[in-house]
Amino acid sequence: TRASRFADTLRSRASRRSAVSRSSRPVVTSAKSRDGDDAWWASGIFSALLPPRAKEAAREIEYFGGSPLQQILPWVPGPRTDSPGRPWAADKENQLLLFDFTENSPDADAVAFEKAWGALNDVVMGGRSEASVSLVRLPEAEGGMCAKLSGVVEGDGGGFVSMRSRNFQQSSDLSDYDGVRLDVRGDGRRYKLIARDVEDFFGLAWHASFDTVEGEWLEVDVPFADLKPILRADVVEENTADFRAFRKDRVKSLQLMLSKFELGMGKRNPTFASGPFALEVKRIRAYKNADDPQTRKAPGVLEAARGERGEDTPGSTGGSAAR
Repeated sequence: TRASRFADTLRSRASRRSAVSRSSRPVVTSAKSRDGDDAWWASGIFSALLPPRAKEAAREIEYFGGSPLQQILPWVPGPRTDSPGRPWAADKENQLLLFDFTENSPDADAVAFEKAWGALNDVVMGGRSEASVSLVRLPEAEGGMCAKLSGVVEGDGGGFVSMRSRNFQQSSDLSDYDGVRLDVRGDGRRYKLIARDVEDFFGLAWHASFDTVEGEWLEVDVPFADLKPILRADVVEENTADFRAFRKDRVKSLQLMLSKFELGMGKRNPTFASGPFALEVKRIRAYKNADDPQTRKAPGVLEAARGERGEDTPGSTGGSAAR
């Protein structure tokens, strides 16, 4: 009945609200906390005239693209962050540590985090979602700290929220690696990794989806071979003028997103629902050895975890492997 469906919706939203609040207090918030009152949209007549969502859109665009002058003049460099990549101590031969948000890591330093990562949400295209990126405390046994993308996503008028790195000072050369490994804890929704090999804000971007299990830390492998090129919200098909291979020797930025669309606007995300959400991230690594038996058996780990909870596996062929 309609009443029972409404009750189920309320219970689902309550569960996701619990996921958002899980895990403790923020240490460093995203762009909202790092801006002063001297930004053009936060002072003078603009501050008085612009509605809050327009200010938030301006804040996010400026964080990644720079000031209006930087965006207009191509020879004026925009914001950059240090290029990631250092050997992963536990497996120097096969893994490159790109970002480590656990306690005492350089990437978990408040200043470094503020310069590298920010929220990019659908407000930049007129949407109504609200999300922020922060560093939050964890129990010491779980690493002491992690990055967290959380807030409320709204499917009407946009339908996406994300945490994105600024463009790297120098391209990251991942040509010796087979994919990206994420240490994440989600809320049961399907998210996606977006990688770019160009600095153009509206240029080609490569997407691949991955699934999460509510409340469980997972290692998720996203092979470079799974990345699909997206341009202006459409999948770029082979044998078309804009199609080309992903250049993993010149990675420019990384992004983690929750969207109502899985690939372009032609395929819906089967797990998407408006309301509170949360994705926590401990590490982002590049890995070798795609033929590792651990990687090949990985999809079964996610399926088993869902089975224990009595959950459906939404479109299991769409998500990348969880370990």
